[in-house]
Amino acid sequence: MRFRSGVRAVSRRKRLTGAHAARPNDNQGLKVAAAIAAPLVVAVALIALVAANHGGDGSSSTSSSSTTTATASKAATAFQTKADDAFKPLGDAIKVFLPKANDFEAGKVPPADFKAAVDTALPEFVKARDAVAKLERYKPNPAVNTYFVDAADFYIETARIYGVAADPAADSLRAQLNVAARRVRTLGDRIYDRGRAVLDPTFYGASSQDVELRPPTEVPDWVAEGLAAGPPLAPAPGPPAASPPIREATCGTGVPEPCRKEESGGAWASRVKKAGFPQPPDVARAVEGLTADTLGRLAAEFEDKTRTLRAAPDPKKDRERAAVVGLGLLSDGEAARLAQAAAVLPAGDARTRLQTVARRVLVVGDDLLEAKLGFKKSGLPRTLLSDTGP
Repeated sequence: MRFRSGVRAVSRRKRLTGAHAARPNDNQGLKVAAAIAAPLVVAVALIALVAANHGGDGSSSTSSSSTTTATASKAATAFQTKADDAFKPLGDAIKVFLPKANDFEAGKVPPADFKAAVDTALPEFVKARDAVAKLERYKPNPAVNTYFVDAADFYIETARIYGVAADPAADSLRAQLNVAARRVRTLGDRIYDRGRAVLDPTFYGASSQDVELRPPTEVPDWVAEGLAAGPPLAPAPGPPAASPPIREATCGTGVPEPCRKEESGGAWASRVKKAGFPQPPDVARAVEGLTADTLGRLAAEFEDKTRTLRAAPDPKKDRERAAVVGLGLLSDGEAARLAQAAAVLPAGDARTRLQTVARRVLVVGDDLLEAKLGFKKSGLPRTLLSDTGP
């Protein structure tokens, strides 16, 4: 697993479809090396090793669906710099943690040794999250603060999931917990990207003659990305896409297909409401009840309906709104899936910790779903996100 699944810039002379690398570390944001090799683990990407991975061929992304001359404002650039500084403790911690996590997934590090690595890294992740939460409000669009804090919270929860995976009680479920950790990390990545897209109009853009940009989709499809749950939590998923799904430009004059269509904001909102997604309070009750079958059905419903919604048009000139809602829906679905995994574990500390992770993931989802679309708050207290323990 990689922390940052951000915009992929590859030389047309060396096309590497499978890797979602990060941008260079030149104050352009939260990025971690995304080497082409096996996935690494837990941590957000503050450390951009793109220069190493691409021979120093770092390049910035440019706008959304077509070429643009817009650039980030001075206020946005200043805020991003402060955010980078706030995330620094996490960036420092992952220099040690990422290789350990990679080896743990490959079975090269004993669970007890990896648990020690989690215990060392987690306080640094929390320190970074707390620093991000203390950033002054970005007045042009305060949602940026929300997205960055939510992403930081998900990186913390990713570490906690790995901590459970390293527990002896989780031996039989370890493979599924590793995949769950990657899903939560991916949600953190894509939520972080929502903040970057607000701050930097050049975050997405057209490819040049020498460099092709291959950003991931704003909202992941777990099956296509090879991150779907499997036995004993769900039936064996279908095969992943031959190459990682990439973001399609918004349809318009001169934009080739495949591209994302648009519809009126009212039509899109109606589509979301008619989809009949489970309500967050219902998920919260299921998380407390810990009935595996119920939680598994909820998780599958969120995944299936989100996939269907994402296949439909975006609200006109409000693509980011659809992306944020999609990530909120997948967050609620992931809360159900994590609680399902907790229900499968034997009673004890590992189960309790994983159930608490599910609660926190649901609280983050509350930030991303809109009341005007008919979604209610989960009812769980935000103070859960202040926990500093494993």
